Amino acid sequence: MIKSKLSLLIAIAISMLAAGWLISGQFTNNSKSQKKHTQNQERSVSEKLVTVRTRHIKAQSYTPNMRVTGQTERSRSVIIRTQISGKISKIIKKAGDNVNKGDIIATLYSEDLPLRLKEARARVKQRELEFSAAKKLSQKGYKAETKYAAAFADLQAAKAFAERIRINLEYTDIPAPFSGILSAQSAEIGDVLRKSDPVAELIDLDPLLITAYVSERDYLKIKMGQSAQVKLRKEKKINGRIQFISPVAQRDTRTFKVELKTPNPRAQIPEGITAELIIPLPEISAHQLSPSLFSLDEKGDLGVKIINEEGRVQFRPITIVGGSEDKTFVTGLPDPSNVIVVGHGFVIHGQIVKAVAETTSSGKQS
Repeated sequence: MIKSKLSLLIAIAISMLAAGWLISGQFTNNSKSQKKHTQNQERSVSEKLVTVRTRHIKAQSYTPNMRVTGQTERSRSVIIRTQISGKISKIIKKAGDNVNKGDIIATLYSEDLPLRLKEARARVKQRELEFSAAKKLSQKGYKAETKYAAAFADLQAAKAFAERIRINLEYTDIPAPFSGILSAQSAEIGDVLRKSDPVAELIDLDPLLITAYVSERDYLKIKMGQSAQVKLRKEKKINGRIQFISPVAQRDTRTFKVELKTPNPRAQIPEGITAELIIPLPEISAHQLSPSLFSLDEKGDLGVKIINEEGRVQFRPITIVGGSEDKTFVTGLPDPSNVIVVGHGFVIHGQIVKAVAETTSSGKQS
């Protein structure tokens, strides 16, 4: 009886050991299988990451330019007018002619002014003799002081009359008040003009003015006397200085008038042609990028895709501050930045990617 119970216990113990061995083997296999599955998943995710090439870019100092379109203008002008009435006897300078200060551009008939001047000067000599005699008699007490005073007044009146005629005779020559170009002619030979009637228009193109209008945003960035450039036709550039900044905005456009003055020898540059005013602004820190790296987000904002510290794609809006066709300077990026230079069109904001830094050779090619 005891022996049969012992045999039963031994059989149960063997069964339990066998079951434990089978169970332990199953758990070990499951653990290994799960670990292998996790490794396969990680390898699969790594194989699915999009690979992009990045470039490490640092900001640099940059002087942006404000560019506004304007036009060339005369630095001064005047309508030359007659100072007495008369008839035009001669036109010496015509529209389009260059003149120097003091050059006679037209003359009026002198009429009887020379004879009247001769008569007036003779009258002055007569009054001088009368005054001299009155003075001597007054000093000797033979003539009253009133007679002496009257003789003196007559002399002064004669002199004033003669001077007035001399000036009118001088006014028959119509001179240029400064050097420049006659831009228009208002009178012809034989025209009878009244006092202050126009004869011609004279303009000065040396120095030349370039006028433009800047926005409220840029108004405070410009300083009086600062250097600037002007780009004319055929890419010709000339230098000048800001000589005027209007303190009052245009009511319709809310823009401010700016004038740049530049030399214009021999008036080579005419008035009224289109000119681009290039005004340097204060130096800023900016990144230099190729325009091919730019993209738009879903809102239509211009920006650049970079890789952040977590290895994710980040879209950063930018502002273009200057540059040329092949290179552009922008602001809005952190400094330094790892900018995606290859593959930016195949990734989106927030996506984890595999970033590969470009080499020097690949950087020259892109």
